Amino acid sequence: MSSERFIQNKTALITLIAACAVVLISLGVRQTFGLFFMDFKNELDISITQSGLAIGIQMLMWGLTGPIFGAIADKYGGHKAICLAFVFYILNFFSNRFRTFSWNWFRWNCY
Repeated sequence: MSSERFIQNKTALITLIAACAVVLISLGVRQTFGLFFMDFKNELDISITQSGLAIGIQMLMWGLTGPIFGAIADKYGGHKAICLAFVFYILNFFSNRFRTFSWNWFRWNCY
């Protein structure tokens, strides 16, 4: 049996935990739209087309920002890229509470 540690240093462990947290939070939120669609339809009066458009835009932005954060990870390290992505995600999550204009624009232009 080897006495070698699985995780070699503290930075690798922090990066692994932060990456798992980002994936857990972002995919958990994104994967539950199908479960709550009837509530969205009844309460927000949106169609499946509008919901699909929102998910499509989210997937497009995910695909466009992936290479950018990959370059940041290559240049500055994975732990800094993951922490930066987590900060952006949390800021967006909490700023949605105060943004009403974007939702109104979406409703006005989709009817």
